[in-house]
Amino acid sequence: MREATGLLAGLPAGLRASLAACLLAGPCAAWTSEVRAGETRAAMVVLPPVVTDAELFDATGRTVRFRRDVLGQGVTLVTFTYRGCVTLCPLSDVIAEHVEALLEKAGAGDVRIVTLTLDPSGDPVELRRHAEQIGMSPRRMLLSGDLRETAPLLDGLGAPFGTLENHRLFFLIFDAKGRFVDRVALDKAVPEDIAARLVAISGR
Repeated sequence: MREATGLLAGLPAGLRASLAACLLAGPCAAWTSEVRAGETRAAMVVLPPVVTDAELFDATGRTVRFRRDVLGQGVTLVTFTYRGCVTLCPLSDVIAEHVEALLEKAGAGDVRIVTLTLDPSGDPVELRRHAEQIGMSPRRMLLSGDLRETAPLLDGLGAPFGTLENHRLFFLIFDAKGRFVDRVALDKAVPEDIAARLVAISGR
């Protein structure tokens, strides 16, 4: 129970209860153990991400370059999601949503939250459908792209393509100039802490 509590700290009580039920039963529990093991190994050799200027597209079909158009345009929180995942990706998405609400409350609504899909897609319609399914705010950017562009980017960020049953989730923080600041493991991700860090970096 303590492990699930650590993952869910900072979330609203109702949401915390429903997600805790998932984490303590079925495939969630086994998958959470795999994630923790992976995060522990990764923590031994945490290196700054290598950011490629991948050509991606958003849910409207607009094309962007990751380094040129996404990073360096303001303080940015980068998250990841695997379309179709019903285990921990919903938790990651909800944490990002909660961080967004806290940023708005703190008057830092211009801090960007960008979510990259861990599965390649060539269809903006699929992205738009996923954004609608998870109730993603129009302010957030959901990005994907062709495998040739997304694979080097995700590898460099430390989040290589996985499978629906096994993929790595964490949060990356970049400053207003696109410089890497920190990596937050999913089991250490408290929305209030992340939001406070983003607000501090933005100078508010």
